[in-house]
Amino acid sequence: MAAITMVATYQSLAEMAMAICQENKWEVDIVVGQLEQGVELARAAVKGGSRVIISRGLTARYIRNALEVPVVSVPVTGYDLLRAYWQARQEGTPVGVAEEEEVIMGFNAIGEILGEKIMGVAVKDIKGMRRAIRYLKREGAKVFVGKGTATRLAQAYSLKAVMITSGWEGVLQALEEAWRVLKIYEQEQAKIQQMKAIVDFNSDAIIAVDENMVITTFNPAAERLLGRSRDEVIGVPITQIFSWPFLDRIRRTGREEKGVLMPLEERQVVINGIPIKVENRIRGLIITLQDVQQIQKLEHKIRRNLVNRGHVARYTFDDILGDSASIKEAVRKARKFATADATVLLQAETGCGKEMFAQAIHRASRRKDGPFVAVNCAALPENLLESELFGYAEGAFTGARRGGKPGLFEIAHGGTIFLDEIGEMSGQLQARVLRVLEEGQVMRLGDDRLLPVDVRVIAATNRNLKQMVQEGRFRADLYYRLHVLTLNIPPLRARGEDIIILFYSFLHDFCIKFQKEIPAVGEQALNLLRQYTWPGNVRELKNMVERLVLLADKSAITAGLIKEMLEEESFSPSGIADLGGESQNLLDKTEWALIERVLAATGGNQAEAARRLGIGRTTLWRKLNKYRKGGQGTG
Repeated sequence: MAAITMVATYQSLAEMAMAICQENKWEVDIVVGQLEQGVELARAAVKGGSRVIISRGLTARYIRNALEVPVVSVPVTGYDLLRAYWQARQEGTPVGVAEEEEVIMGFNAIGEILGEKIMGVAVKDIKGMRRAIRYLKREGAKVFVGKGTATRLAQAYSLKAVMITSGWEGVLQALEEAWRVLKIYEQEQAKIQQMKAIVDFNSDAIIAVDENMVITTFNPAAERLLGRSRDEVIGVPITQIFSWPFLDRIRRTGREEKGVLMPLEERQVVINGIPIKVENRIRGLIITLQDVQQIQKLEHKIRRNLVNRGHVARYTFDDILGDSASIKEAVRKARKFATADATVLLQAETGCGKEMFAQAIHRASRRKDGPFVAVNCAALPENLLESELFGYAEGAFTGARRGGKPGLFEIAHGGTIFLDEIGEMSGQLQARVLRVLEEGQVMRLGDDRLLPVDVRVIAATNRNLKQMVQEGRFRADLYYRLHVLTLNIPPLRARGEDIIILFYSFLHDFCIKFQKEIPAVGEQALNLLRQYTWPGNVRELKNMVERLVLLADKSAITAGLIKEMLEEESFSPSGIADLGGESQNLLDKTEWALIERVLAATGGNQAEAARRLGIGRTTLWRKLNKYRKGGQGTG
């Protein structure tokens, strides 16, 4: 079926239209019918896919009243009227006309030009046409002029009748207008479908009402939220379904209302109402509803997606290797801690894997889909650490980022924040962290607004916080806030049977990383690994294995190479059990000499020096402070 269908009211009109379409290569369906028959033909065409109908006279009017589709009328030109009148005048006078208003006006103009009386009555339907024809016959009209329907009725009353036919120009004009209307119709339909898609796929419930408060739009989200079907409410006054007082206020004041919080059964919704005004008159309302719970979920998702810059936990409990009873017990307790949502305090020496445990706890908790944010409290100066933890508002200080910056507590919203080396935090920052734990709110530097945060805190330290509390160097109230779930992670020397397990695991990983074959390791070499006390714990072991893989040039790792590595790596040969007995003073001097040598080799780069020494940057920093204050360092 073509997009345009012409319902011609007589056969010669159809033939003329067909010739015009062939000449212009237009695809138009052409059928012949009048009045009710024409309406049925048009209805069938629309059902088959036609979008614009062309017809003539009363038939066009009938189609327009019956169908919601654009209808183009074939115009009756002045030439068409003059030709019909001149033909009728040859049959006799006076001439009577019963037609639509515009046709009567045309004949009146002809009568004025010619100085002749033309009897005309304007009609709107076939019933009025019958009355007009009877009236014109009584008034003495000898010949009747009209379109197809009118001429047939006149002939039924024994009147001579001349039909007004459409000429080539009028039919061409109608066809051209139909194509213009089709283009506009398709553009409007595209906009309507676009708006419908926007409304239907919007996650907010959307309701539209007209000026009489009758519901005209009810999208799928509204169906889900309000438990009503679209078919049930369309065409019904909204006041018969929902008793919302704010609707009357909007109609009365003409002002929009936003953020109205309202209970709806067992949940809370936020409602917005906006009046639709045309020339300062309210023609309807648009109402949107949002489920508060869904807003909160979306907020969490946005926070994760927009400010979670790689803050993801990578390790699980399966990544914590070891068969020793002490490590198995630590993992067992940590798994239990993961099921709760309380604060966790991890206590362990440097290099024992505190962050790995923290990540594993996060991954096993209900917060696993949220961010995992780690910060080393000893690695940053106090003022920088404060701005990192709590963020800052725009203009809070010189150099502050435009628009401000969210703090790590905000970024960790819905997830976990890991505060490593919390014992190094100043008293002022301890107070601010305590407030977050107690109130669940943060305030950015330079701001006066409190932002709610939902964060689980896992803290870690290698210091004795209880002793620090007694010495007044750590807040007691924060300590007891942190000391809810405490986990002691054993040092590597206390889990001797795990040393070789970890060694082979690291060896395998680094051989793959550096694309080397896995070398054989002699039993004497393994014994040296077991005897060493590993002051840097797992981190020291991992770093040493990396160097072994890089430096070993043979297919086997010998005891000699291991001993050379340990003597070069350790702070003192006393790290190996069979070389013990050195005094603490000798140990310190040896340790400081090694630190100085490595710092010199790295050009003073503390990060690289710490890596070569197999210790953390924080540990190196503390040792530098210790030896320089003790007079062993030179500066």
